[in-house]
Amino acid sequence: MDGVYLGIDLGGTEIKAARFTRDGGREAEEQFGYDAQGGAEEIFAALLSAASNLTNRESLGGIGVAVAGVFDPEAGIIIDSPNIQSLNGFDLRSRVRGAFGDIPLSVMNDANAAALGEYFAGAGRGTASMCLLTLGTGIGSGFVLGGKIWQGTASVAAEAGHMCIQAGGPACHCGGQGCFEACVSGWALVRDAGEIARRNPSSAIAALPAITPAALSGLAAGEDKDALALWSEAGRMLGIGIANLMNLLNPECIVMVGGLAKAKEFFYEHARRAWEAQAFDRAHESTEVKFGTMGEWAGVRGAIQPLLEE
Repeated sequence: MDGVYLGIDLGGTEIKAARFTRDGGREAEEQFGYDAQGGAEEIFAALLSAASNLTNRESLGGIGVAVAGVFDPEAGIIIDSPNIQSLNGFDLRSRVRGAFGDIPLSVMNDANAAALGEYFAGAGRGTASMCLLTLGTGIGSGFVLGGKIWQGTASVAAEAGHMCIQAGGPACHCGGQGCFEACVSGWALVRDAGEIARRNPSSAIAALPAITPAALSGLAAGEDKDALALWSEAGRMLGIGIANLMNLLNPECIVMVGGLAKAKEFFYEHARRAWEAQAFDRAHESTEVKFGTMGEWAGVRGAIQPLLEE
């Protein structure tokens, strides 16, 4: 099919978009933050703006959109997006179709898109089974078996971010308690750092202009004890979650991507010790854990994968 392909990843704090050639090569990209607490129309307008900056409708051969949250592929509706709640019930597929016309279109959950991106063009190439974890504002996941996403009976499979890893643990945006995401994610780190700042106003964390994972990584690089302790605990909880996936699925590899992966030097060893202690020996010895090779663009690339297969 002629024309270029546009991939868009609508995440919990920013929009990433890229223009691709027919063979999946990335030609140009856009990336910017947006207000995830804004209204659905405002967010959709930001998505359209990203698209218009990269291509025009005449040259567009297809568009793939990845969105944070549970997406119903039959109805084309976002069922539940814990970190972009104004999109709950939003008919994303129809709205994208209305904006771009009758062209090939694929819409999917962002973690599934990232899983396809790493499986076909990144760290998962050559494997028969792969589990992907997106470590960002929240925690998403996707399971790829034989080149296909495992969707589950009701298209809500692979929501590892909302499996419970700490009974009675911290409240999650999904309404549960002790979820993987509520213990490890970017927003969980910010929450826990905020508690430290409130308890100890003289701490380096309290002195930060804004508490963000990147700022906490910077403090850890300067050997701040509070920041190091936060990353250590996040790593331990991450390792417990990974051990659960190893014991349950035993995939060939588990691939980690997302913004928090940039701080791997502060949490990886803590995670490794935890999964080696928690998982069956045969499970952790046969499953390779590694970081993605596509950076934060895995979801954008994966969003167009179904179009490349047509």
